[in-house]
Amino acid sequence: MQPTDMSVILFAFARLRYRDREMMMRLAEAAPAIMGQFRAIDITFFLASYARLDIQNKVIFNLFAREVARKLHDFDANQLGELVYAYARLGLRHELLLDVLKKRVIEVMKALKPWHLAMVVNGFARLGVEDEHFFALLAAEICRRISDFPGRPLALVANAYARLGVKNRFLLEVLGDEAFRRRGELEPQAVALILNAHAKLQITNPVIFDYFAQDVPRRIKGYSLQSLSLVVSAYARARRPESELFQKVGDTVCKQANSLYPRVVASMIFAFGEVELRHGVLFYNAPGHVLKNLPSYSVDELGMIAKAYGKFQMVHLPLFDAITSVLPHRRLVADPSDQAYLAGSDPKDLLGAAIGGVEATDEGSANPLPPLPRVASLVWLLEAYARLTVFDAQVLQLLCDAIVARAQEISAEPELVLAAARGAAALSWAHPGLTALAATTLERSNGRLTVEEVEELNEVVQQLSALANEDAAQQAAATLFLEPRTRTRPTPQ
Repeated sequence: MQPTDMSVILFAFARLRYRDREMMMRLAEAAPAIMGQFRAIDITFFLASYARLDIQNKVIFNLFAREVARKLHDFDANQLGELVYAYARLGLRHELLLDVLKKRVIEVMKALKPWHLAMVVNGFARLGVEDEHFFALLAAEICRRISDFPGRPLALVANAYARLGVKNRFLLEVLGDEAFRRRGELEPQAVALILNAHAKLQITNPVIFDYFAQDVPRRIKGYSLQSLSLVVSAYARARRPESELFQKVGDTVCKQANSLYPRVVASMIFAFGEVELRHGVLFYNAPGHVLKNLPSYSVDELGMIAKAYGKFQMVHLPLFDAITSVLPHRRLVADPSDQAYLAGSDPKDLLGAAIGGVEATDEGSANPLPPLPRVASLVWLLEAYARLTVFDAQVLQLLCDAIVARAQEISAEPELVLAAARGAAALSWAHPGLTALAATTLERSNGRLTVEEVEELNEVVQQLSALANEDAAQQAAATLFLEPRTRTRPTPQ
């Protein structure tokens, strides 16, 4: 079979969303022998088909990476966009290929169509490529042709820059203005991504936030659960408690209770907590969903829910009993021998995760260890236990040990150290490692904390130190009391 025939057949199956693993395996086995005969268009169709069907084959993609680099100038601008999309969708980061693709994209940037330009930006963002110069050039080209972009590509571009944390204020303002101009043709998914990008990058655009605060409730039937969670997350990040919007979203989510899944529940509860708006039905029924689907909830999601209930002082003992029972069986700290672990999703990113394809799986590789939760989630759990006065020595020790073991991560966010120390002090739990971490943070604050926070941290450190000294004195007294005494008679003179 010729390369063109293989690519066309495979792409036809991909267009139909028909996944025949046996056929794809045979094509993958036959491809290396005739790889030199593949033209640029054949390579594009071949790899794009695997991406559309979410079939990850690292061997094939690594072999074709060399072939792409060798024939790079044979690819036109749109085919480059498809290639970037294919590698990004399957999460395959090939450093050398990405370097040559960036150089080639810069050369043909003006020939890229809006859709393919959006695919390039989103693809490099999904692969975590941080290149300020490259993204600045892409932003300039996007701004120059912004009127040619339909609604969906606008949302993908905004989401890509938010994903990488590239705060290009001019681009986001132009995107926001264009999105408002095209507001009538924006799909709910695109609205959610645009709002989330502005909120995540902390770029205020009152016009679009004011408009969609009224428009989303009017068109709420067209929004999926994931889009709604992104919308309320954006308003929560922007600290905009739009009561009508949140009430309507809460009502809609409760009506679709049978379709809820952990990420949506955690995102909703967390967002309501951040803007301090209560929805009685949602908060009443959420613990039931957690108890029913406890194994499916990650530590990050449990931390988000616990933080919201702690903020509202809602003592739901069955919920916290369930969290207490599951935490000892979850992986909170990386093993010393694990050199390649990847930290889990930032809970803030859980709120603003882009709507993408199904996760790609590699059937030939072993299932890796579950990702670690963010250290912020551990602090939120500890803080919730303290706010609600839920005391469990085993879990408190577990959380404090995990926070101290990940001191390098938490030291970059001293406000988290303050929250953890405050929680331990509220429960009179003098953990030596956490006390030392708080004292070290106090010494090295260097303006990263406000004057009030420094004073509070100082008081908390003194309180924890006093508790530690009191515990040590009690242990010494107990030891002295239990120590057997022997009387010796004086020797006669």
